[in-house]
Amino acid sequence: MSEQSLDLKAAWTVLRRHAFLLTVALLVGAVAGVALAVWRPPLWTSESTVLLPPASESGVGAAERDSGTQVRVASSDLVLGQAGRRVSPPLDLAAMKEAIEVTAATPDVLRFTARADDPERARELAAATAAAELRYVSSAAARLRDAARSGRETRLETLRATLRTVRRDIQETTERRDAETFGSVAEKALTAALAQLSAQQASLVLQADQVAEAASADVGRDTASLIEDASPATRPGLLLGRVLHGLAGAAALLLLVGLALLVSERRDRRLRYRDEIADALGSTVVASVSSRPARNVSAWRTLLGRYAPGPVDAWSLRQVLREVLPAGTLTRAHAGASEEPAVDVVVVTLSDDNAALAMGPQLATYAASVGLRTRLVPHHGHDSSAALWAACARLHPEHELRGHLWVNRPLHEGGEPDDLRVLMVVLDRTSPERPELPSGCVGVVAVSAGTATAADLARLAVSVDEAGVGVQGVVVLDPDRLDRTTGRRLQTERLREPQLPVRLTGTVPTDRRGRPRLGSVARTNGHEGGAQ
Repeated sequence: MSEQSLDLKAAWTVLRRHAFLLTVALLVGAVAGVALAVWRPPLWTSESTVLLPPASESGVGAAERDSGTQVRVASSDLVLGQAGRRVSPPLDLAAMKEAIEVTAATPDVLRFTARADDPERARELAAATAAAELRYVSSAAARLRDAARSGRETRLETLRATLRTVRRDIQETTERRDAETFGSVAEKALTAALAQLSAQQASLVLQADQVAEAASADVGRDTASLIEDASPATRPGLLLGRVLHGLAGAAALLLLVGLALLVSERRDRRLRYRDEIADALGSTVVASVSSRPARNVSAWRTLLGRYAPGPVDAWSLRQVLREVLPAGTLTRAHAGASEEPAVDVVVVTLSDDNAALAMGPQLATYAASVGLRTRLVPHHGHDSSAALWAACARLHPEHELRGHLWVNRPLHEGGEPDDLRVLMVVLDRTSPERPELPSGCVGVVAVSAGTATAADLARLAVSVDEAGVGVQGVVVLDPDRLDRTTGRRLQTERLREPQLPVRLTGTVPTDRRGRPRLGSVARTNGHEGGAQ
């Protein structure tokens, strides 16, 4: 149940992250459904109903009728085909099957539902189909009656011929008996034979009468009858149809886009949460900052000269400075009395991460704004950072770009001493090269949420470590708005934390051997004591 809850929560998070795309899909689906309803409006519908003759009363059919068989017969060329050839313009069997729906309300009642673009056409199809069914039933009954009448006539002629033979035998037997002496053995035998012939004659007369009566019986009940002629054609309201089509289209496209997002998200290995990024690098997240990415040289120069962070980003950048600078540096810089040696901070980013690339300029401009003499140095670049490198190259290294900020001045060049040197390093995410960095640098990895995988960050960490630089912390640019993690505790620290007791069941977490954890027992007892 817990795994199912996590899966549902993750799926809901993915859908919330793409709420805009889902909203667009909802609107597009609704518009497509309405457009389809306008392009293909609902068809006109007309119905007709036929009552089949009772199968048990005609004397020529089976005692029971199968409704499925009747529907198949009515949907065949015997009925629909004949009806299609009689309408104008005529339709073939395939077109009739598409336009006519045959259903059996009961085994003896068939309903024909015709659909067409025109109301008169729908009534014509329904009436023609019902008439074709009536003709088929009548012709089938007539063929059965003819076959039965022929059989009865043959039977009647046979009975009459046999009756004539019996009558002749009776006459001959009577004459022979009368010629014998009364009471003799021969006379008695002929009398007994005469009695048997008389009984046989009576039976033949009775059978002949029954066959003759059946031959003249009323067979009008073998025909079908029309219960309901083709009804006036109707169709759903246009407004209601368009609304229903719009809702169906919106629901269908929303479902398809949602499933596609879930499948693509399941295959996506990029890290979006701060805890995941911190675990991948083995370093805690020191700050989360909104990026100010630029696309060209002019935009980068504007960022370097005019960037002013908001209160939230200013506090985040200040936290980064507190992590990389010695204690009290910010206070002394604000007082204008800092004489400490310069601190080299290496801001490492991955290629094609334009948001994280802005971290170096943002950190340098903020440090200069709080009074630190700051030098921004493009140290190790990549093709994706060419615009930033070009913007820095156009700035004079001896002139302050803004108060306390110099750009592109070499590290070993003389001049006014620095408080902070920000070295920008951009590494290829697939095959990073080891950068040549000065000793004593402090490393900060800048990565934007949802752009790097764990493998990308691991390769970056190896390259920085081979350069002899320790990663002091991670700065996450543009964190996911649904991210509720902080990245300030690594996975090992989170796993060592004792779990709280479950309030619903009162169970206490245990260790691997099944023994209750002491911290959990103490908290549980304290909670119960407070409750008492």
